Amino acid sequence: MTTDNTNYNVTFRAPALPLPPTEYNQAYFNSMNNVLRLYFNQVDQAFRNNKIINQAETTSWFMD
Repeated sequence: MTTDNTNYNVTFRAPALPLPPTEYNQAYFNSMNNVLRLYFNQVDQAFRNNKIINQAETTSWFMD
């Protein structure tokens, strides 16, 4: 079994989602959407930053 020792430089964790109410509550869904929006914005930003670093490392490898 292989172990992944890659350093992904991820500085955040998946959020703790709010507990659902027993009945529909608009404020709960607004809160849930806000939590998920913030999390996916962080994921998206991490992927974008990682891509730039990998491209720079690849370019420097070919230039040497």
